[in-house]
Amino acid sequence: MKNGLDLIFLQLLRITLLTLGIVTGWGSAAQAQRTVNGQVAETGSGAPVPFASVAVRGTAVGTSADDEGRFQLVLKQPADTLVVTAVGYQTTRVALDSAQTQPLTILLTPANQTLSEVVVRAGENPAFRILREVVAHRNQTDYRRAAAYEYEAYSQLTIGLNQLSEGFRRRGAVQKLLRPFEQAQLGRTTDSAFVLPVFVSETVSRLYGRQQPTLTKERILKTNISSVGLTDDSFVALFTGAGFNTLNFYQNTVGLFRKEFISPLSANGRAAYTYFLVDTTQMGRHTCYAIDFDPHNPRDLVMQGRVWIDTLTYALVQIEGRISPEANINFINGIRFEQTYETLDSAGSYWLPERLHLTVSVGELVKNTFGARVEYLTTTRQAQVNQPKPTGFFDTEVDLASDSSAAPETYWQTLRTTTDQSISVNARSMLDTLRSQPIVRTYVRATTFALNGGYVRVLPGLQVGSLLSVWAYNQVEGHRLRLGLQTNNAFSRRWQLAAYAAYGTRDRVWKSGLEINFIPSRQPLTLLAFKTSYDLDQLGLRSDEGAELPFFSVVNRFGQLPRAYYQGQTSLSVQRDVLRDITSTMGLRHRTFDPAFPFAFRLPTPLDSAPMAGVPMPGQSPMRLGRAFATGELFGELRYAPGRLPTRRANSTRLRRRSGTVSPVITLRYAYGVYWTPGAPAEIAYHKVQAEWQHALRWGLLGRTEYTLQAGYTPSTLPFPLLSVHVGNQTPFYNRQAYNLMNVGEFVSDRYVSLSAEHRFDGWLTNRLPLIGRWAWRSFLTANVLWGRLSVANQQLLASTDGAGQTLAPVYALGSVPYVEVGYGVENVFKVLRLDIIHRLTYRQVPGAIPFALKASFRFSL
Repeated sequence: MKNGLDLIFLQLLRITLLTLGIVTGWGSAAQAQRTVNGQVAETGSGAPVPFASVAVRGTAVGTSADDEGRFQLVLKQPADTLVVTAVGYQTTRVALDSAQTQPLTILLTPANQTLSEVVVRAGENPAFRILREVVAHRNQTDYRRAAAYEYEAYSQLTIGLNQLSEGFRRRGAVQKLLRPFEQAQLGRTTDSAFVLPVFVSETVSRLYGRQQPTLTKERILKTNISSVGLTDDSFVALFTGAGFNTLNFYQNTVGLFRKEFISPLSANGRAAYTYFLVDTTQMGRHTCYAIDFDPHNPRDLVMQGRVWIDTLTYALVQIEGRISPEANINFINGIRFEQTYETLDSAGSYWLPERLHLTVSVGELVKNTFGARVEYLTTTRQAQVNQPKPTGFFDTEVDLASDSSAAPETYWQTLRTTTDQSISVNARSMLDTLRSQPIVRTYVRATTFALNGGYVRVLPGLQVGSLLSVWAYNQVEGHRLRLGLQTNNAFSRRWQLAAYAAYGTRDRVWKSGLEINFIPSRQPLTLLAFKTSYDLDQLGLRSDEGAELPFFSVVNRFGQLPRAYYQGQTSLSVQRDVLRDITSTMGLRHRTFDPAFPFAFRLPTPLDSAPMAGVPMPGQSPMRLGRAFATGELFGELRYAPGRLPTRRANSTRLRRRSGTVSPVITLRYAYGVYWTPGAPAEIAYHKVQAEWQHALRWGLLGRTEYTLQAGYTPSTLPFPLLSVHVGNQTPFYNRQAYNLMNVGEFVSDRYVSLSAEHRFDGWLTNRLPLIGRWAWRSFLTANVLWGRLSVANQQLLASTDGAGQTLAPVYALGSVPYVEVGYGVENVFKVLRLDIIHRLTYRQVPGAIPFALKASFRFSL
């Protein structure tokens, strides 16, 4: 049975991944001369008012209540009045007494109790006219549409565990963990407002943008990071800048947590919201329309709150809102945000962001334990527009200053004071106390093990693993034992080394691999890579150009291993960012192919007649057969990927992109090679070309569509393993990179066009079903279509028997009818399970074809 610390660090891992990997940075807590705490409740009923804003009158100092209305505000300077606001309630002012020590109870009156009589006449909602003007004027008011803009942002983030249940706090291991905080008077752990920090950061960034062409850049000037289990390296720093969490309400959708919420200022907002023109009011020096917006269906990806629109320019002056706990988002109990804008004399009609405050309440992942609180706060200064930088300035989208971590504490103290922001020095002290405990360090190592894919630190800079692949069993190798080593940034930030060895008890063959990566330059990023390996692989499990998903690289080592072969491979390549969004790769590669299954191919002769498509293609006349072969290739790749984000390891094949990026990813590949085989009269040259287009389309409330178009052509006569052996999947798990009802190695082509598409409704359908809507299931549709051909010359090389006369498993070519499989299903079952129901619509007569299947997969996401 798990003790309290097991649960703490299990949830710590998940919460940290949840908050840092989706939207990036949030922040702040406070410490200082005086602490004011209490609860905000509703007049009459006494019910808590969640996520109310509590601010000091006349300053930018403030905080937000949690989902139970409780708040804690640290005052570094004298204050006499609190201003408390919440959507749907009247604003309340509370006088502060310097002698006050007891928690405050602040009562808010619902706004509908004080509204005067309103006369409603037939006609249009008056809010609609104002919102149309906002859309019509956004080219003149949205600073992102200026010829150029730039500003400096100071951002703060805290992530902490809170709402520790009473039963959880009573556990012996938990008491041992919390006792040092009580002894050091760093907080009362029994207090509902107590937050145990796990990540605290401050960042100063300079953000730039321009039009024609549309380019953006963020230069991270200074960072100040404290955390449990996360290193203060450039990777973490890149995800704490301001550019990753700018909310743009002028767009039709607002990106949060890698989800697209309908903006209340969307041109199609009336499909998602009900609007109500409350009044005109004075916001600073601006007279504004105040408009409330409420969602038609709170389970959709929508918001609730109020916007203030300038009556002269129809610019957005301020927005306050929240995302309902009913929204179809996992693990989130509530989100509260407030963003203000201001116009500058030098900016003409453009309004620039002034302040953003966002609070996220994360619920319990394990019942009766604890939740988490994520808070982000940013203010801006030194803004200017219409002074564009040259396009070459934007070659690097995210630039980390070399001295970003060198600022002294006095720098941050001055910045907090001048911006009226405060971050908790107390929180940093709590982090130091937490990190110092031996049991914490043990569980941090466990968390690092999970984040590193099963690798364990054995020496500084050296890891052993992966323990996830240390053992497997299959019909070719028997028991497969594997162990590897790899370095990390503690060893070197320029050199990355990895090696492994494996052995099979049945085939009694040693396998091994070595990889050496050298990074001579990071601006632009340049990677030199040398790889050599000898291992067992399978035809039709992955394409030459794509890496196998980590889960399937483990799963596919078990079972029958049809069409397995031993492959030796050595390659030398160079990868470089040639332009802002374009990466090029060139290299040399040598491979050997030694089949572990019955296999042969006919050596080239004059062409015979072609067999019918969709049936086996035996050899037509006696001839010499080949079995093993070797190749040498010169290959190149050019990839266009706007919004690409850095990865932990420069050689990672996973493409991460900035949230909200809408441009497609375009990839072009070419290879020129020769192959030779024993018995062949000479080496035979060949060419391969391929193009790929990946894109996502957003449809607002209707969800999003992700699709991939791919085309390949090999105008050469080759043994079929060197052609396009389309990726099949015979496991019970869904693989988005494969044809899930195609057998491994079933179809081969030398020219093809494929389309893979998936539409996720993000709850649009299921949210409207009474029972399923409460379960937060989400429906989707999938389709895979493949058109392919195999030339007559390549058909002639297919053999029906090997040199010993043994009948070979057939290989099929596609005819005039494409291969088609379609699917549908639900995801987010129990928040992690996805169920796909898949139908194979064509080539169902092929022996061994599976016309229908139910497949599962697992995904931890919001």
